[in-house]
Amino acid sequence: MAISCRVWRLLLALCTLGSVGMESVNAQFFNNFYTTKGCDSAEAIVTQAVTEAFNQDPSVAPALIRMLFHDCFVEGCDGSLLLDPTPQNPNVEKLALPNLSVRGYEVIDAAKMQLEKTCPRTVSCADIVALAARDAVLLTGGQHFDMPTGRLDGMVSTADNANNNLVSTRSSATELTRKFLEQGLGQDDMITLSGAHTVGKTTCGQITSRLYNFPGTTNGVDPTLDFDYALHLQQLCPQNGNPNDPVPLDPVSPNTFDNMYYTNGVTGRVLFPSDNVLFADHQTQFASNLNSQNGQFWQMKFANALVRMASNKVKLGVPNRNGEIRKNCRFTNAATGSSTNN
Repeated sequence: MAISCRVWRLLLALCTLGSVGMESVNAQFFNNFYTTKGCDSAEAIVTQAVTEAFNQDPSVAPALIRMLFHDCFVEGCDGSLLLDPTPQNPNVEKLALPNLSVRGYEVIDAAKMQLEKTCPRTVSCADIVALAARDAVLLTGGQHFDMPTGRLDGMVSTADNANNNLVSTRSSATELTRKFLEQGLGQDDMITLSGAHTVGKTTCGQITSRLYNFPGTTNGVDPTLDFDYALHLQQLCPQNGNPNDPVPLDPVSPNTFDNMYYTNGVTGRVLFPSDNVLFADHQTQFASNLNSQNGQFWQMKFANALVRMASNKVKLGVPNRNGEIRKNCRFTNAATGSSTNN
């Protein structure tokens, strides 16, 4: 059903009010935090690192957006995903099964290296991850938005926490809602943030179960998948083919941050079962369909929801009491023998 312009204006106004409400009043966490720390160029340095990586490989943008999700859902947005294994802690988050395909770490390293030259021991790795995701949205065609900073880096990272807290591509709408609620995010936030799948790729191995030998069918194809699209996917991913062959998440505009994910979902052209359930479950169907009708509205909602996610459970305060500012994003300061933060 079409929505009147008057209703859209009201929704946009309400969304804008939500954005105002997200501006942190915390004295240690707000937009442009590093201008108060004598590092006016902090965000520009991150943007430069992300832009240079994007110009060489545009697929790094969705990877950086995904990195923020995987970091924030475990221990809060504290850069714990970035930590490499050590003899003292061999089973870190990045070795958890859902994180084995996370990439873009070298972009964070490049930004951190330059920041340490410009503003030593000032900018946290957690903030770099959050700013990099924001920049990735903009570089792929999304709208600009401010990202509050002032996070500290966490010192705890375990694979078990990642395996237990991250969502699966086979999750039901109920499980997705529960996982997001655990992060302080509502169901509409979950539906809105799922639209990040409008950019990026997956692999054939992640989708062949919907293309071949699907239970209860005569042709082997998941009946909720558009059949013509399924035939196209079978050409990209032949049975017994290479499971690592790439498949774009969005068959229409795979490199553009737009609301096509929702249009695809309405027509049965999303890849993951966890995406498909948003358009089939009665609790999530209406909001998912609504996002397909106005790209500007969804863009604004997405920016607000991403900031909410990136602002939840953050570590703030005095370094070494609740976190630290790492010198190297891959290791805690204790592991590198770095001096205590001042």
